[in-house]
Amino acid sequence: MKRTILIVSGVAVVLLLIGVWAYILFTGTTSETVSFNDFRFGDTTDPTVLLPVIEETEPDPVTGGPSERLRQLTTKPVVGFAEILPTSTTSPVVVYHVEAGTGHIFSLDLDTREERRVSATTIPLATKAVLTPNGQHVLIQSDTGVRASFVIGTLSTSSDRMSNIPLDESIVSFAATLENQFVYAVTAGDTLVAKLYEPATGSVTTLFTVPFREATISWHHTAAGPHVVYPKATSRLEGYVYSYTNGVVSRLNASGYGLSAVGSASAIIYGSFDGEAYTSYSVGNDALVSVATPITLIPEKCRFTNTNSTVALCGATLEALPHLMPDPWYRGDVILNDSLWEYNTVSQSARLLVFPETATGRQIDLINHQLDSTDNHFYFQNKVDDTLWLYEYR
Repeated sequence: MKRTILIVSGVAVVLLLIGVWAYILFTGTTSETVSFNDFRFGDTTDPTVLLPVIEETEPDPVTGGPSERLRQLTTKPVVGFAEILPTSTTSPVVVYHVEAGTGHIFSLDLDTREERRVSATTIPLATKAVLTPNGQHVLIQSDTGVRASFVIGTLSTSSDRMSNIPLDESIVSFAATLENQFVYAVTAGDTLVAKLYEPATGSVTTLFTVPFREATISWHHTAAGPHVVYPKATSRLEGYVYSYTNGVVSRLNASGYGLSAVGSASAIIYGSFDGEAYTSYSVGNDALVSVATPITLIPEKCRFTNTNSTVALCGATLEALPHLMPDPWYRGDVILNDSLWEYNTVSQSARLLVFPETATGRQIDLINHQLDSTDNHFYFQNKVDDTLWLYEYR
């Protein structure tokens, strides 16, 4: 009897629950006014797909306004640049720069900041480039080491396409001159041969021959020179400095371990590691005595002006340099915090022009410097990100 009552009670409870569920399903809601059949899919007839909002990040703005003397000109890395000679006194000041990786060439108006692409011809893996000041020709290196290849391009005035001529030589160093020519060095056995390429005619002539292969050339802004040559710098090997002017070589009074140098028609600046610290000196081309510079300079960070061969603009840090310089800097193990200086080799004076970190909040490790023909504008790259910068020197 009890078993029958239990079964009947269970069936009644189940039927009651089914009835309540059916009522709520079709007519009812909970006290929170949320229907059991509301699965919160929204209006399934609405074709709009709601995606999460992603905030776009703008690139870092170009540092400095048109009136400021120190300015960052690009936010993207470049592999080469040149100020283009104006066609008239009213022409705007324009800088051409070559984009890293693609080899595309852009022009930048320094006054309006307007940028446009003047060459859309792609040079894959573009790693270095130099441009003639007339803006007509460019020499671009693609890739590095044994895979490196080189092309000379002629820019078009009617389109954004560039005509290219491959330069099938084992080039190890190259530059452009103010005379709208290219100078470059190629290996030939155990020697290094410096050549001059005339892009207007395609003619090639030999400038001079260096009697050793592992050499660094600090090119002058003219084909005649003087071009400063020294063995590749390392703190473990002693180096010497040679100067080539119109093909004639002369030995300069500069030597030391880890030696590097930069020169003009009147003087050279060289640095070396003396076993304890990295030091720098200057010496006149006709002098026998080297003089310590008032601040320590890495010569690769210095550029003699075109109008005064005794004055150089240099990037220099006042912090203590690491041991065994310049090797750590070459390897990229050390990033320097440079300020910009004017150094006079005659008066042995150094004048601070600007400290970029204070002026812009950015740390600058200055490389690949360049002056326009009148020394008004000093261009350089920041080794940290390969961006292009300008300092209005005059």
